[in-house]
Amino acid sequence: MKTIVSVLLSAIASFMLTGQAYSRTIVTDGLVSYWTFDRQDITDKTAMDIWGDNNGTIVGDPKIVSGQVGQALEFDGVNDYVNLTNLGDFGEKVGSSTFEAWVKTEFKDDWTTLFKVLDTGCNMGWAIDVNRSAQAGFLFAQDVVHFYVRQKSAAGCNAIAAQIDFALSDGEWHHIVFAVEDAEIPKVNIYMDGTEQIVILGDAKKLTTFEPFVEPVYIGAANNRGAVEKFFPGVIDEVRIYDRPLSVEDVTRNYKSRIGLSVDPIQKLAISWGKIKTNYW
Repeated sequence: MKTIVSVLLSAIASFMLTGQAYSRTIVTDGLVSYWTFDRQDITDKTAMDIWGDNNGTIVGDPKIVSGQVGQALEFDGVNDYVNLTNLGDFGEKVGSSTFEAWVKTEFKDDWTTLFKVLDTGCNMGWAIDVNRSAQAGFLFAQDVVHFYVRQKSAAGCNAIAAQIDFALSDGEWHHIVFAVEDAEIPKVNIYMDGTEQIVILGDAKKLTTFEPFVEPVYIGAANNRGAVEKFFPGVIDEVRIYDRPLSVEDVTRNYKSRIGLSVDPIQKLAISWGKIKTNYW
């Protein structure tokens, strides 16, 4: 019996460790905040930042549903969103940065917002809008994802704006990454489902002067100088912010990860091993 159990344990160990090897944890270098939206990381109306100090306040009644990693939040597009306050001092690093999330929506009736704050003073802010074109004369364009960051400077308003053509609103899960390098000539790399996209770059002025956000940042809606608008109808999971632009290798690793920061396979292996040994030895 002991021989049989030993063989079984070896097989279980091999399977679990192989699973661990092929499902690596996410990149943590430069990670500022991480909202899993897992049930265990939500207490009452608080969405825990499991890496940083920027817990979010849930507004409305988004549902906890199955996500890409654990659970996710489903927003109704009417009055649901998460208030992230002002992300501490993250605005100081908002030039060279990365926003990352898993999203799922089929909304095509108008443009909507994943993540946004529009503040006073040169309308400075940070935003990711879906089905919205930045091109002159177009306020609504399906299959467009638009990004911008703006800050006040001595010379006026400096901005970095970019967009891609991508059919995000198809009811499927998509991994979205905006990686911004605030160099002398700013660069924006956008990845969808692990693949780098062709970026249409608009304004691209180096951000020079930091002024703290007065208004809080929202996930699942837009904060337009204190007014909430453009509610997102869909599911959002695994929201992460970095204070540096992620590399292609970083993006690939995060896209393939299905365990986040978890080490469950190893923990479960230890528990299973202990139970089997207790029962058969």
